[in-house]
Amino acid sequence: MIIHTKNIHPMTKLIRTLILFLPFVIFSCSSDNDGDDTTGKTYKVRYEASCDNPNTTLRILYTTKNADIEHISEDAKEVFVKSPFSTELEMKYGDYCYISVYANGDDGETISDELTFTSSIFVDGIKKAETSNKTVSVSYYILTD
Repeated sequence: MIIHTKNIHPMTKLIRTLILFLPFVIFSCSSDNDGDDTTGKTYKVRYEASCDNPNTTLRILYTTKNADIEHISEDAKEVFVKSPFSTELEMKYGDYCYISVYANGDDGETISDELTFTSSIFVDGIKKAETSNKTVSVSYYILTD
């Protein structure tokens, strides 16, 4: 196809150029994210919890899927174990990882105010959050990288 541009107005040239090249720009931009779909990515999440007194029964809450932050106690899994605690699970991009640990106190155990609780979150083997505190320890992380 030969287009004679000798007698064509400059604005018309610009419009024709845009019309010819616009599809190439659109298609090249739309395919940039092929293979980089992070929204479907899964992660191996490991929760850890402990207390400096291994005889203390721990009450642990942790999320196993994307949870509503305002209703974490309703959405989280609850376990009662002796220290230390560890569990691994698969979670998806955008999920809210949360773990809290404190003394159960319902077993007639004597709970000291001097106990230190630690909670940790590992993502694909890398520690992303850790908290140590008296009375209760809470760690959280959002899976976005």
